[in-house]
Amino acid sequence: MGRINGLSSVFPDNKVFQHEIKDLGRKLFSSRSSFKKMEKVYDNSGVNKRYLTQELDWYLSEHNWSERNVLFKKNTISLLKKSILQTIEKTNTKPEKIGGIVFVNSTGISTPTIDAEIFNLFGFNNQILRLPIFGYGCAGGVLGLNRAVTIFKSLRKSVLVCNVELCSLTFRPQIFSKENIVSTALFGDGCVSYLVEEEGNCEVLESMEYTWKDSLSLMGWGVENDGLSVIFDKVIPEFISKELPDVIKKCPVKKLDGYILHSGGMRIIEAYKKIFNKDKTIMESQNILANYGNVSSVSVLLVLLEMIKKKYCGNFMMCALGPGFTAALSKLKLNSHD
Repeated sequence: MGRINGLSSVFPDNKVFQHEIKDLGRKLFSSRSSFKKMEKVYDNSGVNKRYLTQELDWYLSEHNWSERNVLFKKNTISLLKKSILQTIEKTNTKPEKIGGIVFVNSTGISTPTIDAEIFNLFGFNNQILRLPIFGYGCAGGVLGLNRAVTIFKSLRKSVLVCNVELCSLTFRPQIFSKENIVSTALFGDGCVSYLVEEEGNCEVLESMEYTWKDSLSLMGWGVENDGLSVIFDKVIPEFISKELPDVIKKCPVKKLDGYILHSGGMRIIEAYKKIFNKDKTIMESQNILANYGNVSSVSVLLVLLEMIKKKYCGNFMMCALGPGFTAALSKLKLNSHD
């Protein structure tokens, strides 16, 4: 099926702690009478620290769509150059031997797409297959992998996968809403890259995805004059608890040694604990949330990277959820001896 090799992560230089973000929220919204009630979101988010592309003062001012997207493109390319270089060095891969690039993100746009920018930086083959994927949110971490495996099986050449999410650039300080405050309490920035190829310590055994009908309003972006506005329905954790178990049953699994779950937030993690009987591996997702925040499609791959570093072995179910509303699943075999 293909193996994950050379998984690497890179983050912006600006590390911020939750109390700093809380202070930022106070500066922006403390004059609002209902902010005091909402303020507890920062304390209950499960996030201790995270990384942002900009200094905190940047988030105090309004910015237009053009400015945000210029920063998205600049920072995305900068982070990816470092991450891809790590992946290439770890795997001792020559760029011209790579047969495909899959680029995944949901937090900015570029045409030509970022994979074309990367193509020009690393000396890839002119006949490389490029696949940009936009809009899957957190589910993109698993769906990007699944698409890369499909390409690998067709080409029988290494496929480079890049996930970049700069969630903080979408923050709109003039908007006082629960959704906006939740996003400030939760989201961070970062990127990962890896190869899908014949070698590696993580084999993809099976995969599937499931999209629920009439669920478009649960999660997504609203497109505004000054950027993207976040859409979260408060019923998402309840929806997951109710609907995901039946989807899991559709993915043929004989025996699992644990779960690799996207760190979507404490309410999402609590839903996972309920579904998966408080499996001990869920703490890895909770730890990633605490140290990086929710980095959208990058998050579940950070959990996987941590479990590889800790030399977990056996069969694991990788799962992430995103707009659509869609569940993305992959069964992985981790082998620390590869």
